[in-house]
Amino acid sequence: MTFVFMLTMAVMVTAFLDISTNETRELKGRIEIGKTFWFADAGIQKAEWMIITPVIQGGGGFSYTTGGTSPENLDEGSFTYSVTIPHGRPTHRVITSTGTYLTHTYTVKQEFDLV
Repeated sequence: MTFVFMLTMAVMVTAFLDISTNETRELKGRIEIGKTFWFADAGIQKAEWMIITPVIQGGGGFSYTTGGTSPENLDEGSFTYSVTIPHGRPTHRVITSTGTYLTHTYTVKQEFDLV
């Protein structure tokens, strides 16, 4: 009887530890993906700054475009971005930014019109 009880307890503890380990790994993955998103968002913010800041103040001005930038490193990750003007829509801008963190990448796209 004691053996059966001890065996049951051992199986329950092993199952609990396995579930706990898997949930910890899953949470770590979610945190890494979240950080990757924020690096991509940093690229969007930088591109917006380049567009709305006049050239005389270090920005690119309203006519700023780029086919892509070199990776900009921030702490543990990086981002690249591009700014394009669609053909026939001179006041429209399309920003595409890709964030990288460890082995993850996340791409964000934002479109807007200059008013």
